[in-house]
Amino acid sequence: MNFRFPFFKKRSWANLDAFEGRETSSGIHINETVALGIPAVYACIRVLSEAIASLPLITYERFTNGDKDRARDFSLFRLLHDAPNPLMTSFELRELLVGHLCLRGNAYCYIERDQGEIVALWPLHPDKVTIEVSGRELVYKHQNNGVEKVYSMVDILHIRGLSADGITGYSPLNLLRDSFGHCKAVQEYSSSYFRNDASPGGILTSPGALSGQAVSNLRQAWEGGHSGKGKHHRVAIMDNGLQWQSIGISPQDSQLIESQKFSVVEIARVFRVPLNLIMDYERSTYSNVTEQNRSFLTHTLQPWLTRIEQAMSKALLTESEKEKYLIEHLTQGFLRADTKTRYESYKIAIESGFMTLNEVRQLENMNALPEPKL
Repeated sequence: MNFRFPFFKKRSWANLDAFEGRETSSGIHINETVALGIPAVYACIRVLSEAIASLPLITYERFTNGDKDRARDFSLFRLLHDAPNPLMTSFELRELLVGHLCLRGNAYCYIERDQGEIVALWPLHPDKVTIEVSGRELVYKHQNNGVEKVYSMVDILHIRGLSADGITGYSPLNLLRDSFGHCKAVQEYSSSYFRNDASPGGILTSPGALSGQAVSNLRQAWEGGHSGKGKHHRVAIMDNGLQWQSIGISPQDSQLIESQKFSVVEIARVFRVPLNLIMDYERSTYSNVTEQNRSFLTHTLQPWLTRIEQAMSKALLTESEKEKYLIEHLTQGFLRADTKTRYESYKIAIESGFMTLNEVRQLENMNALPEPKL
C-alpha cells in the first residue's frame, strides 16, 4: 500500500515570510534586518546561537555493554566537531543554523556526498527553500540567482522549530511581528524624543489673527531655531503677544522607561532567555544567577540541542549506522560548579568508587597520570 500523509494533498510550503515588510499594529514595518536591530532580539539570538555553537558536538560509537567512546575514526566525527565544509567551522555553521531557527523556525543544509560518504554540509537560506510532499517523501526546492535546484529528503538536513504540521516550523518573525513592532516603535519613539532634547511639543498662540503665510513663516522660524540636535535650551524671544503653551507629556507620564523595560522582558520571554544573560540584572542577585544558568541549560538549551541532535541523526546516519553511532552535544561545562564544590564532589566520587583519579583529571582538562608499575 502506498502510504501518504493523511492530512496533506500534494502542495508546497514556502518559507519566505508572507508578512515580511507589512505594517504591524504599531505602524512599524518588520523584516529580518529590522528585528535584528532591536537590541533585545539581537542579544537573545546571540546568546542562544553562541551558547549552542560553543558546545562540542561529538559523534560517539556505542558498545554492546552500554559504554560509548568518541568515534574519531568515523568520517562524520571531524565533519561535525571541526569543519562541516571547507569554508566554515563547526561553530560558525551551528551559530548560523540556530540564528535561522530563532527567526525563521527552520534551518537547512545540503548534504554533499562522495560515493555515498558525507563530505560536507552547506547551509541554505530558509527564504529560498520550498517544500513539497509527495507520498512518503519531502521534496526540497532551492532558488539561487534565478536557478532552481530540486533535492530529495536524503540530500537535506532539515531542523524544524515548533510546527503545526511536522513539515515546516513556525516563523517567529511572522507570528511575533506585532511584538517586534512594539519594541521597535518604543525604540524609535525614544530616539525621536531625545533627539529633540526630550522636550514636549506645544503651540504658539497669538492675540490676533495671522495670515496663512505668517503662520508658515512663524512655524519655520521657530522649528529652525529650537528643534533638533544642537539647538537645545536656546532662549526664545517672542513679540507681538505670542505665547508658548506646552501640550506634550513628560517621559515619566508616558512611562517611556517602563515601556522599554517591558519590551526587553517580552523579547526575553519569547526566546526563553534569562534576563541576566542579556545584561539585565535588575531582578538578579549573585545567589540566583547560578541557578538561572542551570535553568537556562535545562529549559532553554536542551530542547534545541535535542532537536538538532535528532535531526542530524535522522539525516546523516544510515539505518545501520544509527545502531552503532550517536550524535550528542557535550554539556558538562554548563554544569561546572565553583572550585571548592567540584573538588568536594570529586573526593566523594573517588572514595565511593564510581570515578577514578584519571577520570576526574580528564574532567578538569588535565592529562592522565601514568599507570603504576607493578
